Amino acid sequence: MAFANLLLSLLLALSAHLSTAESIYGCGGFVEASSVLIKSRKPYDRKQDYSHVTVELQTIDGLVKDRTQCAPNGYYFIPVYDKGSFIVKVKGPDGWSWEPDK
Repeated sequence: MAFANLLLSLLLALSAHLSTAESIYGCGGFVEASSVLIKSRKPYDRKQDYSHVTVELQTIDGLVKDRTQCAPNGYYFIPVYDKGSFIVKVKGPDGWSWEPDK
C-alpha cells in the first residue's frame, strides 16, 4: 500500500512538472491615458474604462493574427504561437488617439 501511495505521488509530481514545462509566449501590457489627461480629471469623475479598446497583433504585412479587448483597467494579453516580427496596434472609440498607434 505504501508503495502504491509513493508511486501515485511520483506520478502526480511528474504530471504537474510536465504540464508546466512549456512556456506561454505572448504580448501583454496596459493601455493608459496620458499623464496630462489623468491630471485634468476631477476627483468626482468616473474611473476610466478601457474595455472598449481593442489591441491587435499583426504581421509586418498587416495580417491580423489575433485581437483582444482590454480589461476595464487597460490590461491586455495576446498569446503568440508563431515566431516572427509583429506589430501591436491599438484601436479605440472615435475621437480617441494613441501615441504610438503601433
